[in-house]
Amino acid sequence: MKTIPIFDFTYDHSVNSVMHPPQHIFDFYSNQHKHKLGTLVCHKSELPIRPNYDGSVLAIDFLEVSNKNSGTGAKILKFAEEYSKQIGCKGFMTLKADTSYMPENIPHIFYRKYGFSTFDKSCDKQLDKFIKHNRNATKRDFPCLLMHYPAFDMKNVKLKIKLKNLLKYVIPKIIS
Repeated sequence: MKTIPIFDFTYDHSVNSVMHPPQHIFDFYSNQHKHKLGTLVCHKSELPIRPNYDGSVLAIDFLEVSNKNSGTGAKILKFAEEYSKQIGCKGFMTLKADTSYMPENIPHIFYRKYGFSTFDKSCDKQLDKFIKHNRNATKRDFPCLLMHYPAFDMKNVKLKIKLKNLLKYVIPKIIS
């Protein structure tokens, strides 16, 4: 069991090598009472999940906490962010905000508050409205969504992609 100096919990780390890529499983425990606080299951993904970024991301496959609204989820995400830096993902994370585990209290709002975004700007705005009005979201409000951290502005991404494509066309013309 390892202790995390900046957090008030310890963790066990195991690897499920049957999965490809291997999944890393972190079980978190309270330092004070040694009861289980939560679980994080993740893997390093080489897939180009984020637009205009070719590097690896930490794909979070599963996140569960024993006590909602205790700050534990945010601490585990902070741990995941630091872990992603250690394994070469530069703090980039992605996850699927699922509606099936808790259909009447889906995690989308929590992830958005932490700083995750979707590819859909209107969906992000809708999530922000729920946060502003302190509303609970259900599966009737949002579908399962792929979310990314840190948040990014699709407008800038689209502009960079257009510029990149333009340069691919213009540079050969200039050279020849």
